[in-house]
Amino acid sequence: MELRVDPGKTRRLVQEIFEHSGLSEEEAFTVSENLILAEMRGIRSHGLVQVENYSQKMREGKINPRSKITLLREGKGNAVFDADHAPGSVAGKFAMRHTIRKARQNGVAVSTVRNGTHFGYAAYYAMQALDDDMIGLAFTSTGAAVAPFGGYERLVGTNPICVAVPAGKARPVVFDAATSNVAFNKAFFAYTEGRSIPDDWGLDADGKATTNPADIVTGGGALLPFGGYKGYGLGFIVFIITTLLSGTSVLEDCKETAAENYMKVSYNFAAIDISQFTDVAEFKRNLDISVERIKSSKRIAGIDEIFVPGEIESNNYEKSQREGLILYDGVSNSISRTLDELGIPMSLSDCSFKKDF
Repeated sequence: MELRVDPGKTRRLVQEIFEHSGLSEEEAFTVSENLILAEMRGIRSHGLVQVENYSQKMREGKINPRSKITLLREGKGNAVFDADHAPGSVAGKFAMRHTIRKARQNGVAVSTVRNGTHFGYAAYYAMQALDDDMIGLAFTSTGAAVAPFGGYERLVGTNPICVAVPAGKARPVVFDAATSNVAFNKAFFAYTEGRSIPDDWGLDADGKATTNPADIVTGGGALLPFGGYKGYGLGFIVFIITTLLSGTSVLEDCKETAAENYMKVSYNFAAIDISQFTDVAEFKRNLDISVERIKSSKRIAGIDEIFVPGEIESNNYEKSQREGLILYDGVSNSISRTLDELGIPMSLSDCSFKKDF
């Protein structure tokens, strides 16, 4: 079965869940905003499927609902923060806004964050730079979920890369992708919905191709890097500029031991102020021309349209505004369970979408 819900009403319901899970009103808004943006842009693996998971981790203390984000180091164009295991959306938004302010002063700025938790939707952060006529970049490490090229142990994160670029008449160009064949949460989403997965997504614990998402989510199997050694190499680089550059140690408790800890989540944000490199209007005009050239390209048989990065997601967002969001049983049931556990006298039926004619 499916349920069509209103995005705004659903965001407010999710905010209520996170407030009951221990977050302040402002923090709960931020986390719910991240999830709804992902859902509306069609990145459902990073959307409402995460509500139950986040709420449980907040109540267990694995996500700190009373965090104190601390500035550890700062220069003219850089900063390092300790997130105190805050919700990823809260720490990430805080650090990205700080990075944008520094870029306005210095042209370019980079910030890293240590002791984070699940990052959520990377474009949520990079796109914050667009209104300031800046290029935004966002990276995160993740728990080990990907096999290195040629191996089958989980040793590298899915470690996504996101870049958002403002355009003129065209929509912003937004590239957002894991360095694995798919994001781990796509396997988690399939697992939640009880669906099989393509056999090129990952391997089981014995290194064999699998179509069962449980082999990856709970069975110790690994995702594969995209593009073979290229995706593996990019994923390892993201690990370096997030985990290591933030000062996070791969050793347990930073002691001289051989016990590695890849589960510490770290971020890297960057902002580039276009006006301090070139004329903004000219930059946007040239990007519009470049987008139009790509979209006017000759197409191979069976292809109706060529898209630039982020365009499909923008189409999804606009459709969600017009037609609401469709939730299926797996996600609907997980949200309903969470509402019951928290004693919230509301339901997803309160968020039903009513189209104006």
